[in-house]
Amino acid sequence: MTERRFAKPTSVCSRPSRLPRIGVAAAGLAAALALLPGASQAAVEFVTGVGNCNKVDTQNDNQRLSVQAGDNMRFEVWGDGIDIGRAVRVTSVGNPADDLVTARIVRAHNGVENLLRGCRIAKGSVEVEVDSPAHAGATRIRTLHFRMPAGDESSLAVRVEPHRVPTWTFRGVDQSPANCLGSVVMDLGNSRATLTLRPGASTDTSNCTVRFRTSIVVADQSPAIDIQQSFNYAVQFPAYLRLATGSNITSPGALSNKDIAFDGNVASIRAIQSPLVSTLVVRTPNPNRSDTLTLAINPSPITFTQACDCNNPRGGGNLINTGGEFRCQVRLSQQPPANGQLISIAAPAGCVSPETGGGLELNTATGLGSFTATGPGTSHVRFFLATSNNPACAGTVPVPHWMKFWVGPRGAETGPAYTRCQIRIRIPS
Repeated sequence: MTERRFAKPTSVCSRPSRLPRIGVAAAGLAAALALLPGASQAAVEFVTGVGNCNKVDTQNDNQRLSVQAGDNMRFEVWGDGIDIGRAVRVTSVGNPADDLVTARIVRAHNGVENLLRGCRIAKGSVEVEVDSPAHAGATRIRTLHFRMPAGDESSLAVRVEPHRVPTWTFRGVDQSPANCLGSVVMDLGNSRATLTLRPGASTDTSNCTVRFRTSIVVADQSPAIDIQQSFNYAVQFPAYLRLATGSNITSPGALSNKDIAFDGNVASIRAIQSPLVSTLVVRTPNPNRSDTLTLAINPSPITFTQACDCNNPRGGGNLINTGGEFRCQVRLSQQPPANGQLISIAAPAGCVSPETGGGLELNTATGLGSFTATGPGTSHVRFFLATSNNPACAGTVPVPHWMKFWVGPRGAETGPAYTRCQIRIRIPS
């Protein structure tokens, strides 16, 4: 008798894995997609960024897909059967070919592949790259035509948008120790920073660091740009500044906010002797879309480094006989400008007259006058005393008076731009 054998039931642990089933399902889906009516009549349905599911444009929204000007702007176009095409052409108004804007398909995904990708959409798609001049100054209206093997085409309306003008402002100026260089004022909507060096800065060698913090903003504008990518900002700045970090200029910057910091060369800044105005420039890939900052540096104000000294050149210190002469010395903190530095004077009225031809202008009646200092260090001014015996000026007992000096016009009798020194006038016996 022939023995009959029967297969053993398959246990749960020995069931086939799900992967082959997915493969079978995918193959079935592919076959089904191939049989769908109109698959060869492919049409654009919607657009996303590459690798994400956010629809930035749909075919029936009566809006054009907006693309940032520049090269390699990539996005993904979806539609049943769109993946069977391998060519795309660009036309402009009136349907002529456009050499300024070009497009190409760089990758295609069929419905089966897309079903297994992140979006889980059983539609074909193609990844498209658009190139256009980055220096475009106006919007370009274009149409992308996707050509299918059967000869039909599906189109996508596109706007190529120029780079938007950035807004660049100062966020602040950090000094360590505080105010070690001087005072800072920001104005003109924070597009200008004015640093005024503190008195004595030109000879200061103490430790000091300064950082200028700035911010670039590209404000949201309407209509929004659907497809864009990061780009490099090109930054131009004076030699006495350096980028705080190299990444501020070498790595891509976002289209929205970006912070850029500069460290100042303290020694170079302290050495500035006359007002200096520098323009900093930031440019997008479109060199015509730029913004500027103004950095103004005022040298430390000229001050007196010590109290004035008025004395009798024949001896006796500040004791001076009527009809005699005396000289006053003032010492400035730094080299005056090319046209000299005005020094204002207030002398005892009716008691003092100027040296003839000495460059000193003095109204004897009022005691007010001035002279121009042209060199650094000590300036000597020569005066004469009146010969009258006016008791308000002199007596047999010396009468004290103040000689007062200001850097610049007369002002407050305080601060480093003001000094005074005493003289004593007597009538000789």
